[in-house]
Amino acid sequence: MFLLFFVPIVAAFAPYLACEFFDSPLLHGFFSAEEFFLLLAFALPSRNIVWKVIITAFICGYSFYANSAEGFATAGLYLLTFWVIISIPKQKKFVLPAFTAFSLLFFVVDCENFFYSTFALKNSDVWGLARFFWWGPPLFVVIPLLITAIQYAFARKNLCGGRRLELSYPVAIALATISICLGYGFSCLQQRQSLMEYPAKTWLWQYFKQNIVGKSSYLQEDIKQVFPQWDSAASVIADYSRPTVMILVESFGVNKSVAYDKTLFSAYADADPSFMGLYHRHSNHTQGAEWEDFGSINGIANGTPIPAMFKENGLQTWYVHGFSGGFYDRRANYAKFGFEHLLFRDELTDKRLSTCNYGFVGICDSSLVIFLDSLLGETTPKFIYWTTLDSHPPYELSTIHEKSDKCTALDLSDIDCTFFTLQENTARWITWLAHRHSEYTFIIRGDHRPMGALMDAGFVQSFYFKWVPMIVLNGHSRN
Repeated sequence: MFLLFFVPIVAAFAPYLACEFFDSPLLHGFFSAEEFFLLLAFALPSRNIVWKVIITAFICGYSFYANSAEGFATAGLYLLTFWVIISIPKQKKFVLPAFTAFSLLFFVVDCENFFYSTFALKNSDVWGLARFFWWGPPLFVVIPLLITAIQYAFARKNLCGGRRLELSYPVAIALATISICLGYGFSCLQQRQSLMEYPAKTWLWQYFKQNIVGKSSYLQEDIKQVFPQWDSAASVIADYSRPTVMILVESFGVNKSVAYDKTLFSAYADADPSFMGLYHRHSNHTQGAEWEDFGSINGIANGTPIPAMFKENGLQTWYVHGFSGGFYDRRANYAKFGFEHLLFRDELTDKRLSTCNYGFVGICDSSLVIFLDSLLGETTPKFIYWTTLDSHPPYELSTIHEKSDKCTALDLSDIDCTFFTLQENTARWITWLAHRHSEYTFIIRGDHRPMGALMDAGFVQSFYFKWVPMIVLNGHSRN
C-alpha cells in the first residue's frame, strides 16, 4: 500500500523541482493526484457495473459543477481513461503497456504545463530550442524514461500477477475522496504551495484559458510608483526613417528591490534617457523576445516585420550577436525578417574581435561596442539589432575579475554580484556608444529575468516574471 502513495510523488517530483528552481508562476503540487487515480483504477476489479455507474455519475457531476469548457473536457478525459482501464483484461500484456502509456501521457502534459507557465512555450517549442544545448537529450529522453521506468517497476510488481494489488470500489472511492479533500483543505489553509497536482486538468485549463499567472507576475506598488510602465499596445518606434539601434540585453530583468533597480538603471542616466522604465514581455526566453521586437510573434513574419519597415525607408538592416549563428537557427532564418546583414561569432572573430567566457564563450560586449562604433560612424544610415551575450548564465562559471563596488551597498550574494557587474559593464558601454552617436535612437530592453543559479536558490525569485527594463536614449518617449 505504501507504493500506492510513493509513485504519485515520483511522478510529480521532477516538475515540482523545476517549478521551484525557476520560480514558475505555476504552483506545482508534490503529489500527482491523477497518477494516484490511475493506480486506483488499475487496482479495481473488472466486475460490478453498479459501482462503475456511480463513478461515472460522479465524474459527470463534476463537469456540470465546473460548468466550463475545460471542466467538460477534463471530465471527458477522466471518463475515457477510467473506462479504458476497467475494460482491459487484468493480464500483464495489457496492463503494463496501458499503465505505461497513461503515466507517460500525464508526465508529458505536466512538463508542458511547466514550460508554458515559465517560458510561454509548448513542448515542441522547447525541443526546438533545447536541441542546441547539451542538456536537450537528457531533458527530453532520459528524464521521461527514468520517471516512467520507476512507475513501470511498481506496476509490474503490484498491478499484475499473483501479488496484484486489488482494491474494492468503496475503498478506492474513499481513498480518492480523502485525497481530494486533503488537497482542497491544504489549499484553503494557505496559497503558497499546492499539495495535489492535476497535470491533465491544468493542461486543459491552460489550453482553454491561455493564461497562467503567479505571484511574480504582478508589480508591487513600490516599484510602480518609481518606474513608469510602457504601454505594450504602443509601438516603441517613433520614426522608421530615423537611424536606430535596438539592443536586447541578455537576462536583464526587473528586480523586486527598488534600490537594486535604481542603482542598475543609474548606469544609463548619464545619457539623458527619454524613457527609463518597465516593459512587459509576452515571452520569457531570448528568441521569443527577439521575435517580439521584430513584430513577429512566435517567429511568424505576418505583415511587415520591423526590420523590413526600416529597410523600406532606405536604412541598411543589421543583426549582430556574439554567439554562433547556428544557435536557434538564426543564420538560416533571420533574413526573412528583413535583415540584410547577419553577423555572428565566426564573422566577428574573423574581424579580430575579442572573445570572453562569462556564461557562453563568445564575442565580448565591450569588443562588439567598438565594432558597432565604427559601423555607426559610416555615412549610410542603419537599423541595427544587437543581442548581447556577457550576462548569460551560468554565473557560477563566470571569469569576471573585478566586481562592482555597488555589491556591498546592496548586500548582494556572490552570484547576484557577478550578474549585477556584468549588466553594469554592458550598460556603461551602451551609454558610451549612445553618447558618440546622438543621431541614432537607442532602444534597450531585457529579454527575460535571469534563468537560474545552482548556488543561489533565491536569485531567480528576486526578479519579476516577464517584466524587463526598457530605456530609450537619443529619442522621444511616446508613452
